[in-house]
Amino acid sequence: MNIEHGLMNGQVLQRDKRGFGQAVIRGGCTAVGNLQIRIAGESEWHPAGQAADGRFQAEIKGLPTGGPYRLGLRIVQGRKTLESMTVQDVFVGDVWILGGQSNMEGMGNLCEAPAPHPMVRAFYMRDEWGIAREKLHFREEAVDVFHNGYGDGAQRPSRDILEKQRKALMKGTSPSLAFGIEMHKRTGVPQGLIACAHGGTSMAQWSPALRDQGGASLYGAMMRRYAKLGQAVAGVLWYQGESDANRKDAAGYTENMVNLVESTRRDMALPGLPWFVVQIGCHASSEDGTAWNAIQEQQRLLPSRIKHLDVAPAIDLDLDDGIHISGKSQQVLGRRLARLADRLVHKAKGGKPGIVLERIELVPKPFRPAGSPSMAVKLTYGNVAGWLVSKGHPTGFSLFDIDGRNTCGIFKTSLQGSSVLLHTDMMQQYLERLTVSYGHGRFPYCNITDSEGMSIPVIQNIPLPAEKDRMPDWLTWQTARLRGVDSIKKVSLAVATAAKGWKKAPLRNPFGVLPKAPDDPRIAIYAMKTRLVAGQKQDALLVFGSNAPFKMWLNGKVICTDLEACVPMLPEKHKLTCRLKKGDNELIVAYAPPAAGAHFGICLRVGNADGKADPELRP
Repeated sequence: MNIEHGLMNGQVLQRDKRGFGQAVIRGGCTAVGNLQIRIAGESEWHPAGQAADGRFQAEIKGLPTGGPYRLGLRIVQGRKTLESMTVQDVFVGDVWILGGQSNMEGMGNLCEAPAPHPMVRAFYMRDEWGIAREKLHFREEAVDVFHNGYGDGAQRPSRDILEKQRKALMKGTSPSLAFGIEMHKRTGVPQGLIACAHGGTSMAQWSPALRDQGGASLYGAMMRRYAKLGQAVAGVLWYQGESDANRKDAAGYTENMVNLVESTRRDMALPGLPWFVVQIGCHASSEDGTAWNAIQEQQRLLPSRIKHLDVAPAIDLDLDDGIHISGKSQQVLGRRLARLADRLVHKAKGGKPGIVLERIELVPKPFRPAGSPSMAVKLTYGNVAGWLVSKGHPTGFSLFDIDGRNTCGIFKTSLQGSSVLLHTDMMQQYLERLTVSYGHGRFPYCNITDSEGMSIPVIQNIPLPAEKDRMPDWLTWQTARLRGVDSIKKVSLAVATAAKGWKKAPLRNPFGVLPKAPDDPRIAIYAMKTRLVAGQKQDALLVFGSNAPFKMWLNGKVICTDLEACVPMLPEKHKLTCRLKKGDNELIVAYAPPAAGAHFGICLRVGNADGKADPELRP
């Protein structure tokens, strides 16, 4: 008798909802008769199938969770045994597919790998089961040709040579074994790990469209191994994305993940198959981080697109080289994945999913002086176990302006239960124009977790909240240098309107406009103008700010003058209620910056008399 499908020595069978394992076994034989099966230690043989025409098929049912079991199989006619065999070390528990690229394959230092556990088994790439030991994903021994170029062909090295190569390894720790050990600790049942990852691979190489290539493709190899075992699995662990962190591939990452998850669920006939995705970590590189962060942000949002999927961050984990998580930190990652799996698969009581960002608020800065406009940014997280903590000063957040530049405006970060408070010296109107990130770039330093060691996720360029019905910035200005004028006191409306060479006013970061190009070193007095188009005759509120002396006219009448205006820009210093006529209303400002510099400018917001946005007012 020779088993070809359905059961192997050392295999872990996936338990069903009642806690039992089953298997359909097929293979070759010479005898014809009834097939019987017996668990070692039992006295009675049980009918299991038939043997004929050189083939047999048997079905095992009701094998309780646990093990190891030793199963005897025999073909009989009457009371005569014609053929028999024994399958050693069969377990019943939970089985997991491990996919992705090098950080799932494992490149952490092996000296930091966890010790093997007798109840954690691996289906190695050589298509054999055994006690799980790192390196689990040893591509040189794979029988699928994609992984090494020879598969089980004539050029395959001998078992002795492969074993020598394995013993010479110094790198190879993945999150896999640590995950299995933690899952056994949480559930008390045997764990099976199916090694399918391959370093340096992209979503295109994992495409389900390549399934028919079998072992010559990653998806085909994974599905071949799944079919060979003939068993359902409890879930998929996935760590991939580094190879797609480029301008060409990053944009399609989410749709590729949706396709991959849907395809595995369909092809495995497991419509609710849980997936556990790692949000990619750090890369010690000076390369532009835009695409890298785009992958991280898409991974963060995958649970909103794909049901029965959760995400574990890796941004705070140490590296053993420029891109691979250290052996010690891989154990942390394994435990994080186990937390997600225990909750989603086993509905663990009190178990927490991955941490999610719930809301962002602008709040008064703690201990700010009376009348100070300084605000803080408060980020509140959900699914926090205990409270947020950090080793050392909490760090990792950045605030960015409209040009994508780091404002360096956070002078302190504090943790308050499940919230993070970013202390700034910025006023609300400034903050409303910024975005917030955690883990920006390829190689940030981040150190915030919850009490169980789960990191908060990377977030990228999320706009800070603005007031509801907030009046929009008025940015459609023209500007011209007033020649032959040396004092703003001498500027009249006639002088300002007579200016020549009007040009579009440059934007001022993060709000307002400039009288001249930011790199223009000239010091001069300028005229600046815009128009307010009203749908009807009405009162309007003009909120104006300036950091240099100015005069302002509306429809030929002076409405505001401040010859003492100076730095800093206070965008709400002047609030003017003005009567607008239907149609065009001309607003002119004479402006006198005292020195060259990109920060000297004006800002304006216009709304209805109640200070809210008004669609009837436009440039």
